[in-house]
Amino acid sequence: MSMPLLGLTDAAILGHLDNSLYLAGVTAGLALMAYVFGGFNFLAMGLSGFTSQLLGQKNYTELKLTLYRYLALALFLIVSFILFSPLFIKVGLTFINPPAVVAEQAQLYLSIRMFGVPALVLNSLLLGFFIGMQNTKIGLQTVAVSQVANIGLNLWFVYGLGMTIDGIAWGTVISEYLGLSLILWRLWRTFQSTSLKNAKVSSFSIKWQAFKPIFEVSSHIFVRTFILLTSFLWFSRISADLGASTLAANGLLLQFFYFISHFLDGTAAAAEAQTGHAIGRNNKPLKRLVFKTTFLLTVGFMLTMSAFFGVFGSHFVALLNSQPDVLIEANQVIWLIAWLPITGGLAFWLDGIFIGARESKAMRNSVVFGFLSFFGISWFLIESNTGLWLSFHCMFMVRSLWLLTVFFRRVY
Repeated sequence: MSMPLLGLTDAAILGHLDNSLYLAGVTAGLALMAYVFGGFNFLAMGLSGFTSQLLGQKNYTELKLTLYRYLALALFLIVSFILFSPLFIKVGLTFINPPAVVAEQAQLYLSIRMFGVPALVLNSLLLGFFIGMQNTKIGLQTVAVSQVANIGLNLWFVYGLGMTIDGIAWGTVISEYLGLSLILWRLWRTFQSTSLKNAKVSSFSIKWQAFKPIFEVSSHIFVRTFILLTSFLWFSRISADLGASTLAANGLLLQFFYFISHFLDGTAAAAEAQTGHAIGRNNKPLKRLVFKTTFLLTVGFMLTMSAFFGVFGSHFVALLNSQPDVLIEANQVIWLIAWLPITGGLAFWLDGIFIGARESKAMRNSVVFGFLSFFGISWFLIESNTGLWLSFHCMFMVRSLWLLTVFFRRVY
């Protein structure tokens, strides 16, 4: 939960400055940074699935090799992305098409955040590894420490040093490298104190055959992630077309969505690791027990989060922002946030199960059809922010229904 709490803190810091263009600038910038995080997150998802199944098989040598292969692929992609990052920023902001003053702030934010891309990607990858190892405690500790540092740095840079959007960006970059240092230390400790210590890797091949299983799984997850992120970029584009105040308001409300999604992702991560472990052991009763337990937990969290935002949503908007134009826009659609756990909860849960089962193709297809529904409705019917959020709900409903169909036909 520390990651969405950081987003809420940043929204509160910027929401109490004298101009909404800072929050709007970060909203546009974060839409593109989501491409970076999510675009590379397909590596973490793939690695988690492989790790959990290999752990179930107790094949520690192959587990170690798989981690090395993913690290090599990640480093290659990081270098490639950094080389093309100026083009990425230019094209992305052109697509979102925010007002010029907002684009200037987003440009500043993104140019600083690019320094943290290596740490961002490697943190995500290694968190996926530890989830697959069924050691979420390390991930919790790493993320919590780095995000608490991030919040402290952001507050100091903005309120102590008088910085604005650049302070938020630098605070994030510094904390990302702090998190990377911590998780690398925990990885070294893990290699010294578990069965991985005795797993000897005699050779490391960079031939296609060695990487083929990774690409077969990860390619579907990559397409899935790319399309899902495109939907958020399209969301930001429509928000910008509706005005700078709407863009800023939706940036605030999306932090609530991220809070909900990360809350539900906790159960999804457990389902992911336990499903892969049960499949690796070829234990069908255990697999069914994992499905039942994580489903009940997910439904409980869905109802809890829906009730929480239904009762307290408007109060949190007022707490996090004092800009009148943003408050008006946000309060008009806050009731729709309360329904997001209901329409999207099953999709998050099933994503976890499908990652553990390495059913990445079905995940990809669910997002394709979900995005098509969102894009189609928003292109032809959107005339207000309410309509935009309703079409956003439709995307998650389509995803949930598609994944449920495949779940009962192939996974259960």
